[in-house]
Amino acid sequence: MKKRPFTAAVLGSVIAAAALTGCGGAAPGLSAAPLPTASGPVRPPTVARGLPAERDLTAMVLPATGRDSRLTQGLDGFAQLVGHARLQECAEQAGVRLPEVPPPAYIGWSDLPDLGFIGRHGLTMSVPALPSASPGGRTAGRADRAAQQRCETEGRTAAKEFKDLYSPLQSLWWPEVSAVRDDPRAREALRTLPGCLARYGVEVEDEDAFFALVDRTVQGIEDGAEATRADRGLGAAYAACMAPVEAVREPLRTARRTAFEAAHRDELRTLERGLLPRIRELEHRHGLSFGHPVP
Repeated sequence: MKKRPFTAAVLGSVIAAAALTGCGGAAPGLSAAPLPTASGPVRPPTVARGLPAERDLTAMVLPATGRDSRLTQGLDGFAQLVGHARLQECAEQAGVRLPEVPPPAYIGWSDLPDLGFIGRHGLTMSVPALPSASPGGRTAGRADRAAQQRCETEGRTAAKEFKDLYSPLQSLWWPEVSAVRDDPRAREALRTLPGCLARYGVEVEDEDAFFALVDRTVQGIEDGAEATRADRGLGAAYAACMAPVEAVREPLRTARRTAFEAAHRDELRTLERGLLPRIRELEHRHGLSFGHPVP
């Protein structure tokens, strides 16, 4: 599975491009043509709380579309939350500070682009899985690196124990997702991407070159508002140009999922019996809430 997340590494190149264009010049690969306007008002993405319906379990574990991937991000985000909760509990019990670890977040995949999300929020937005008011606890307790490392290990173990419920089956699905890229129909559809992006003033040879351009351009921009505006503009261009590509690829992935379900019927039934009850149990034990990002 090609799992390039749409995260902060992408942001810098977008902003620098916008800044150079605004000054009358053009960044490499970008003309002065205006980028499209992202849909909807500027606002942070939201998180929908609550367990998915049982009918959504297959899509959550075996995503075939960008929309499906929102629930998959919720599943992986919940594993991070479980690990973070155990880390926090351990640190509190030991009376030590929480170590500096990346906060739980919902992060998407480039092989399953959520065009509805990208078109509204851009290419770099990762959605926090913890409410902003959640206590961090990093300033409380003593600095005891040995105890902190033990708590980190307990947190990673708790997250892995949850992921082990679904990751063995899901790991067999990711190659099916990646394989669609090599389907002749999908490759032909993707060849339209550079020409479409050129209409928005973005001159690249292919999708990888587009992401490389974004990486190069974003890193030098410090103005947050300008960064958000440029990122959303490039995201809107990408979403518009990838829509016909995904119109070809999504049915191919869905057909592969149908065959995959038939071949792994017993494993899916086991998941259907155990996954949601386990999530409910962990929610109750740690005071968590399952959620997933929405545009």
